[in-house]
Amino acid sequence: MVKTKEDFLPDVGGFLDGIPGDVTEAIFEIASGKYADQVALGGDGKKPPIVLTITVDSPDRDKPILQSYSVGDQSLWDIAPDGSFITNVKNPDKHTFRDGSMAMELVKGYAEAIGDGDMEKGQEYFAKRDFYMTEAAFYIGLSFDWAVKTITRVIAGKSITSKPPVPEKFLGETAGIVRAGGVAPATGTEASGATEVDVAALDKIITDNAGGKTDRELKAFAVKNAEIKANDGYMKSIVSGKHLTELETSGGLTKDPSNGTYI
Repeated sequence: MVKTKEDFLPDVGGFLDGIPGDVTEAIFEIASGKYADQVALGGDGKKPPIVLTITVDSPDRDKPILQSYSVGDQSLWDIAPDGSFITNVKNPDKHTFRDGSMAMELVKGYAEAIGDGDMEKGQEYFAKRDFYMTEAAFYIGLSFDWAVKTITRVIAGKSITSKPPVPEKFLGETAGIVRAGGVAPATGTEASGATEVDVAALDKIITDNAGGKTDRELKAFAVKNAEIKANDGYMKSIVSGKHLTELETSGGLTKDPSNGTYI
């Protein structure tokens, strides 16, 4: 059998094929490892692309899996210092990825899995969750069955086949991974390991900084705040919207019905 250069490229996605897993972290960064190597094979001094790297925690694996999805060229995107979001250089109001990018395939997989095959239904879910796909918080706190998907694209007149792992079935919002040796923290303050004092202090950070912010802006603030980030369970409960609803119900937060911002 005649060998081609594709026979020497790193395998993509094998560790996330046919297993369940919770997305516990996400970050935007410049590609390294296999993605950087693949770009280098193209020659012409090409620079590694911007990638979205997610961390998936599965009961079928001894340790979390890191998986990267290319977003686009470095010249097209600015990465926030902490990797929590990216900004389109040409149009800061644009919050979507190029169709055909691996990151867009991941987003499509999210929407199709959550909508049980109905992408529009999945998109409605994310509209309510109130994050752009260009924000790392968009991806975390959700659980799926994962499977490798074969995608063939035509780029510069050449047929390119990729095999990224994407969600196949939505299992719900993160409830924690159970494996031999213990239980990972679950979503929500009760299971996060935070004491009542801790939760009260974190609630105060949220309520003190909510004024004038929308749900999305308040969630983005929470993802970047060091004290909140240090308590994974609490942060996820904010990102999912569950604890914001609890704070509104208890009177800790009040929203202006005329514009949707917190008072």
